[in-house]
Amino acid sequence: MQNLLGGVKQLLGSKIHIPRHVYVLLAILLVAFDLRMQSVVNSVVDTPVRADAREYVLYAHNLKNYGVYSRSDTFTANGQANPVPDAKRAPLYPLFIALFLDKQPSAANIAAITRVQAVISTLTVLLVFLISRRILPMPLALTASALTAISPHLVTMNIYLLSETLFCFFVVLTILFIVKSAEKPGIVMPVFAGLALGASALTHPMLLYFIGPLVIFLFYSWDRNVGWKKVAAVVLGFSVLYGPWVARNISTLGTPGDNTLMLAALRTGVYVDMMYQKDPQSYGYPYRFDPRFEKTSKDLSSVLTEISNEFREAPAEQLHWYILGKPLTLWSWSNIEGPGDVFVYPVLSTPYRYLPQFKASHALMHAIHWFLVALMAGGICIAWLPPRWSGLSQEALFVTRAISILLLYHAAIMMISFPLPRYAIPMRPFLYIMSMLPIVLATRWILEKRSAHAGAV
Repeated sequence: MQNLLGGVKQLLGSKIHIPRHVYVLLAILLVAFDLRMQSVVNSVVDTPVRADAREYVLYAHNLKNYGVYSRSDTFTANGQANPVPDAKRAPLYPLFIALFLDKQPSAANIAAITRVQAVISTLTVLLVFLISRRILPMPLALTASALTAISPHLVTMNIYLLSETLFCFFVVLTILFIVKSAEKPGIVMPVFAGLALGASALTHPMLLYFIGPLVIFLFYSWDRNVGWKKVAAVVLGFSVLYGPWVARNISTLGTPGDNTLMLAALRTGVYVDMMYQKDPQSYGYPYRFDPRFEKTSKDLSSVLTEISNEFREAPAEQLHWYILGKPLTLWSWSNIEGPGDVFVYPVLSTPYRYLPQFKASHALMHAIHWFLVALMAGGICIAWLPPRWSGLSQEALFVTRAISILLLYHAAIMMISFPLPRYAIPMRPFLYIMSMLPIVLATRWILEKRSAHAGAV
């Protein structure tokens, strides 16, 4: 028996070689899963079904119990008779949480949802590695994955009934499929990329119009003879998934969608420094203090008129706010709308207050946050340098430019709307990936200088 086991061990040892980076990646994934699962198990959210989360739960509850996609408050007796269909929120996240709801949402349902979100968020770390290894040296690809794993914002989002965790997963998956579409012939991967993009837009409307700049970029990047087929496949995949939602809205509501959130975002975007008349008490919620808000945000014409008036009254201040103030606000550390720091809704208990690994990872990420944001901005610029300057391969150029197109699109959307830092959380994996690019360039430059100096000597 010992001889048999020895022979099997020797055979496996000679046939199977596991690269060292696989062990490191597994360790990163274990750390990511541990942080996320401990966070959802040990965090206590003060009234978890509130504000946006309450609307998501109402949509899921009404769909499951009444067969109507509606945010009507059927938790009260008055609302149970006739839920009114609407389309204010994208449907995929309510569909996701509906899978876990009983007839009446319970604490056990919320626990199940947050635990599954912790698993999805861990899978996102793996996807980040699969993208990073195509453009970065292995140590930096693992670094980007590790930063994603310990990011307090990405860890904490799992405790809430909010769409950011699912949205982040689908956005990263979209980029991965786009990368794979460039690597492989055929239209299977482009169709998957379109489906993933459609799922992203159905989770959060922020990515609805990304199909436009993406198609232009792909036409520019891919070979014209076969590239148009791949681009058509991306559009087909997106349309197959997003089209039924538009059809439902037209047949039920008589319109392709609800622009309530878009109008509110555009209108609130004119409040400089996110305050009404520079009143500190209004910080984060300026629209609550503005008596004219409802009147000036009722339709697109009213919103554009108000924006025009604000620019006419204080053009320099508004330009500074839109061009510089909003991007800095968007990528700031603290969530403005909640209790601050990495939390969206108040928490009664969180492991970030008492567990050493949480406190240490939080301190590290907080200390290097703005440094990483600056590196990300540099990475976006490097992606568009000529290859002879950046030293990037054709594959790396395609991947980094695809990511930069996404980040620039996201920045443009936020610059014309309300730049809540919460909306940047799903983009944080790309922050960590792109922040590695300047390090690659600087390291290569140093090595070349040393090599030239050694040759001269």
